[in-house]
Order: sequence, then C-alpha cells, then structure tokens
Amino acid sequence: MYISEIQKHAHDIAVKSGWWDGPRTTSECLINMIGELSEAWEAFRSRNPKSIKIPPFSHLEEELADTIIRILDFAEQHGYNIERAIAAKMAYNKNRPYRHGNKVA
Repeated sequence: MYISEIQKHAHDIAVKSGWWDGPRTTSECLINMIGELSEAWEAFRSRNPKSIKIPPFSHLEEELADTIIRILDFAEQHGYNIERAIAAKMAYNKNRPYRHGNKVA
C-alpha cells in the first residue's frame, strides 16, 4: 500500500468516526499530533511496554503510528500530497552535508 492510499484510508476512518463532523482548526490538529508524540515519549520513559490495544507491538510503536495517522488524516483533509513531499524532502536531504553543517544532536 502506498502512503497516499494509507493517507486516504486514515482520513476515511477519521471521517466515519466523527472527527470531521464540525470545523477543526489547524492549531487543534497540530497540537493533537504533538500530543501523540508526547504519548510516545511517555511510552519510551516507561521502558516501552507492550501495547494493550495492538499486542504484537510496543506502546511506543502504537503512539508513533497514532502520530502518523493524525498527520496523514490532516493532510488528506487539506489536500496535501505527503507521499510526494516525503520523497522530495528525502531527495533534498540526501545531498545535505553531514549533520547539516555540524549541527549538534
């Protein structure tokens, strides 16, 4: 499955689940993405136990997946082509200098 297909599917599920019944601001959507990353951080800090919701995976994997799902849902709602943007950005990054010119980790 291509990222564009996953993006559409994620959005379809969100729509059917009522997440787009009313207006949602960009700020609200972005903070929800950050919230999922915060939950991933907490999973990491808790020594990354197994996920309760999707048992074959860790809690960190679950929260990273939630983050990506929220990003793709938002992108589909706004007509963004994340698949092509990722490919373009990776092509750009491929030619950047080591640590983008000596940035610290």
